[in-house]
Amino acid sequence: MSFLVGGQAAVYKPGDPSPGRGRCLSRGRVFDLGGGGPTPEMLEAWAREPAGLYARESDLSFAWYFPAEDKVVLVRDACGLTPLFYAPLGDGWAVAFDLGELFRTLGRVPGPDEDTFFDFAATHYRHIFRDPSRTFHLGVRQVPAGHQVVLDAGSPRDGPRARRWLELPFQRDLAALPPDEASREYVALLDKNVACRLEALAGEKYAFTISSGMDSSTVAALAARKLKKPLSCWFMAYKDQAFSPYDESGGVEALIRATGWELNRVDLGAPDLLAETRDLMELTRAPLATVTWLAHHVLAREAKSAGCDHLFSGLGGDESLAGEFEHFFVFFADLRASGQTELLDRETEAWARLHDHPVFKKSPRARDEWLKKNVDFANLKIKVDQDRYRLNRDYFDPLWWEAMERRAPPVPMPHPYPSFLSNRLYQEMNYETSPPTVWSETLSSGAAGVRGVFPMASPRLLSLALSCPGTAKYQDGVTKMLLRRGLEGILPDCARLNPVKTGFNAPLDLWLREPRLFGDVRDLLTSPPFINLGWIRRPAVERIMREHLQGARNHMMLLWPLISTALFLQLDQSPPARAAAGAA
Repeated sequence: MSFLVGGQAAVYKPGDPSPGRGRCLSRGRVFDLGGGGPTPEMLEAWAREPAGLYARESDLSFAWYFPAEDKVVLVRDACGLTPLFYAPLGDGWAVAFDLGELFRTLGRVPGPDEDTFFDFAATHYRHIFRDPSRTFHLGVRQVPAGHQVVLDAGSPRDGPRARRWLELPFQRDLAALPPDEASREYVALLDKNVACRLEALAGEKYAFTISSGMDSSTVAALAARKLKKPLSCWFMAYKDQAFSPYDESGGVEALIRATGWELNRVDLGAPDLLAETRDLMELTRAPLATVTWLAHHVLAREAKSAGCDHLFSGLGGDESLAGEFEHFFVFFADLRASGQTELLDRETEAWARLHDHPVFKKSPRARDEWLKKNVDFANLKIKVDQDRYRLNRDYFDPLWWEAMERRAPPVPMPHPYPSFLSNRLYQEMNYETSPPTVWSETLSSGAAGVRGVFPMASPRLLSLALSCPGTAKYQDGVTKMLLRRGLEGILPDCARLNPVKTGFNAPLDLWLREPRLFGDVRDLLTSPPFINLGWIRRPAVERIMREHLQGARNHMMLLWPLISTALFLQLDQSPPARAAAGAA
């Protein structure tokens, strides 16, 4: 046997006759097994055909060794909630659930993967995993969500091909349901998802993250109905309310008044950003997609200190329920393509009335301009948003940008569904917003010793949502109607009927205008080793900093990846002495 399991990592050497130990390396749970774990027979069957996991509520990822065939099969959970990494090691492979364990097994820390950093720093964080197998470390691969990888004597050293096992089928019967019935189906399934997770975690310490939005509040409300007692809830706020246009305190406080739940409020002022980020990277060994996940780490750390090991949240809701502002445009594309011009005009008017913004204007003209640039009606395809993709191109070295762009794989834009909106949500789930969000969530929580629990990140729930038309998800300019309709009497109306999407976001734009932090960031970005990369020149950095300081442009979303990259390059390149505490 050549599969050597030790802790949360393993070494596989094909053809090695040395005695080994173990057949399986696993992390995560199958929640709907009545509180028990999967049997070896189940694991072996899922290793041979992982599609059997579609019908399960699970965040289980595992590696299974077949001695007779001398191969290892890696299987990652449907929604990517449990990372699974692998990398070549001499005459074999190292496999682990977190990067710290992997690097300890390798005995080294691989250098940065320039392709991943190109998308992170120069295009947009949503393209980090346009190749969903790559990571920020050269030669280190991850099994993509809902995929299977086979390691054997014939595996190429640059990484074997991942095979997708997860299908999210279009269900025509659901697509034909009236909106009220579709909502009842969705809420009933979500209710079961919450219930089986509560049962699996019985006797363990858990709590709930909440916001003023729908998703996390819904998960909490369904749990409260099952538990029949006040919940322990956690919320990230900021000490100076004027500090952030994204503050959600008012909505959260209204929800707490209506429910009587216990609120644990974590107030975060301007942190020692560089030190906090550096410390977090020492634990995770990788950047996080946005600064919001640094704030989430602080919240998870506080929850852990209060004895909490698991945090329920609504992760996955925006991608399945079309909760982002951009999704309106794709909904409008469906209405136009189907000739529903009266409904299109009515929904556009409501969208502009409810969601207008002084910078991001909402109007029929703004709608039509976006559709003209981003939708190919003749071929029923959505295009890559070039305005966003190339937004920061002029700040980077043009020769480097062009060279990287030539070798970059195309941004995947698959379209397996009969509507623009469902296709766009599918693209985001698999290649854009979900992968970096889940990456950041698992790393930031895991570094605090906390594991996330996500009832909305469920393949059957995602398939149901993708099968429903946009008219089941929107009504009169209000998003997530598939959820709102079915929650009457379950979620207080202060949350259920609130049409405003605030968004949980850290006020990095304002932090970066603090004189001391501004100076430290400028020094970081204009000094080796970052500036020596040649990706961006010092005058461009100075221009970015000046524009941000003066308020000419909000460069928050550009400066965070630059800061993260610079700090990442300063990390100690020796293998960590231990794995990140409780890494998810």
